[in-house]
Amino acid sequence: MKTIKTTTSLYRYKTVDNNIIICDDKNIKLVSSQIIINGSNNILFFGKSIVLENSIIKIDGNNNIIYLSENSKEYFLNISIYNNSVFYSGKNNYFNGVLNIIISEGTSVIIGDGCLFSFGSWLRTADPHLIYDGNTGRRLNMSKNIYIGDHVWVGQYVFLGKGTMIGSGSILGANSVKSGKVYSNTICAGNPAKELKRNIFWIDKCVHRWNKKTTLNYMNHKKQYIYTDKKRKNMYKMLDKILKTKDVNDKYVLIINKIVKNNDEYRFSLNRDTFKTKLKNKIKRVLDLFDD
Repeated sequence: MKTIKTTTSLYRYKTVDNNIIICDDKNIKLVSSQIIINGSNNILFFGKSIVLENSIIKIDGNNNIIYLSENSKEYFLNISIYNNSVFYSGKNNYFNGVLNIIISEGTSVIIGDGCLFSFGSWLRTADPHLIYDGNTGRRLNMSKNIYIGDHVWVGQYVFLGKGTMIGSGSILGANSVKSGKVYSNTICAGNPAKELKRNIFWIDKCVHRWNKKTTLNYMNHKKQYIYTDKKRKNMYKMLDKILKTKDVNDKYVLIINKIVKNNDEYRFSLNRDTFKTKLKNKIKRVLDLFDD
């Protein structure tokens, strides 16, 4: 086991106990942080000028990828990752306190660019104890990936469970508990989290110090960060496929080609299947007639 602590420069490492560290920037800093590697054949990538503060990254297994893109703000992360998994964080995400992440059973967490995470939130890809059907004996609670698109706002004390898929431009309200889909440009909140409003967008201005004049200046805003383009293909299905790639080096190359180099602003859009939605509504209306 190797522990890289605050006083150690990541830049001087290339390999550590059969693990690869990719870091070409001498400005990488660890502030009250440590990286613990207990395993082999893992790949760690650190983008330009990264600062890890009050963070613990613990790799307790083999064939994992940790990819931290360049960030204008500090990373605050508490990550535990085990075998054959990926944690990917895109560019310029903002962490207002430590984001807690546990990645289990060969699953992965993918986060896009420009997201905002409030304090006290958790991401977990497994339950992790096993639940079975009493009749068939079949396992019910399989572990699943978590996907968070671009420009997503995750409020304080949010819990995102296995199988969460959040489309770009969306908001998870404080204290929300969510597993499943959150469509692009929607607000979800509650336990379990439900959709509260569609066709919204948000900007990262902070109102704490505003006066009345500033408030009035922002009462209207030009449309931006809209990701509801129904013509785009669902990237999440493709991600499911590449994350199953067995060879960790091949998987790393696919992540670079399919995520890092993908500059399509709609890449993580998640839109409703309009046909299914209409069909559901029609069925509901018919059932309501019988209820009457």
